[in-house]
Amino acid sequence: RASMVRDLIQSFKLFENMYIKSGRIATKEELQLFHSSEYIEYLSKTNNNVTDENDDVTNEQEKFGLAYDCPMINRLYDFVSVIAGGTLAAVDELLNGAYICMNWMGGWHHAQTDSAEGFCYVNDIAIGIQKLRSKFKKILYIDLDVHHGNGVENGFLFSKNIFTLAFHLYEPGFFPGTGNFTECGIGPGKGFSVNAPYKRFISGSHFIPYFKTISNAVHEKFLPDVCAIQCGADVIVGDKLGGTNLIISDLLECISEILKWHEPKLFLGGGGYNLTNSSKYWTQITALVCDKKLDDDIPEHEYFPKYGPDFVLSVDRQNCKDLNTKQELDRIVSTIKENLEKYSSG
Repeated sequence: RASMVRDLIQSFKLFENMYIKSGRIATKEELQLFHSSEYIEYLSKTNNNVTDENDDVTNEQEKFGLAYDCPMINRLYDFVSVIAGGTLAAVDELLNGAYICMNWMGGWHHAQTDSAEGFCYVNDIAIGIQKLRSKFKKILYIDLDVHHGNGVENGFLFSKNIFTLAFHLYEPGFFPGTGNFTECGIGPGKGFSVNAPYKRFISGSHFIPYFKTISNAVHEKFLPDVCAIQCGADVIVGDKLGGTNLIISDLLECISEILKWHEPKLFLGGGGYNLTNSSKYWTQITALVCDKKLDDDIPEHEYFPKYGPDFVLSVDRQNCKDLNTKQELDRIVSTIKENLEKYSSG
């Protein structure tokens, strides 16, 4: 997936419009900005163990979430150090005065402080947010992934300086099962977490006004110093682990709203299990950030055959019934606005 994203961006010559910085290796101390020392120590000490998919899961692995959807892999500590390091390299630039940075291989929002979860072995987002706090007091995190960003939210539940705003599919049996609109932080962080759930097959006509109304209300109330945005591509129609009827242009309209805000911004990837759609989505966000219009026709490059049979950037909406109603979404918006007035202060 990483190679497909890079090559599609490159095929449109978008790299000419930005400064490219190599990722780096996160230090143990940086990983522990969010994760427990016990979890990181376990990853470190097992880094050179050779694992096999037929190996039995140990009690210790289960304790740290290293089973089932996050199985042990070879050189896991090296892997998480690279994933976190990519986001930290982007954060370094923001701390040095950059206005917008992107890392499409970041956005691992399910990992908890002391365990892996939901395909996420490390929470590069939360680590990056912790690093951003060295310069920025108030940080707004927006999660557009189809799955609730529970790891990031849990990490900052008690904080009034980190505002988490998540839009996601919420229904019985859908992972991770959290993120109802009634969940809004704890203790001093009460009101500084907003969940904006929706039902299956939401379309742009419902999602776009829902997003704009809530995100602008949160932004206006919280007045952040910097924003971090997780752009999980599984929110696009056709993802095998998704469940929306949103096309790329729907999300681009929402991201355009964020780009109107004046604070520095960090854009990250996330989920995305339809590889061609993920590549199309992140390429088009990159173009939007660079203020470049792209032809719909995909240029020929190494992965060109994977974009058949149409070989275009656009993604078609499916013919399915949107289970959301304006009345239900308006009710959620009303509750969120009431909570913003009740708990949060700018």
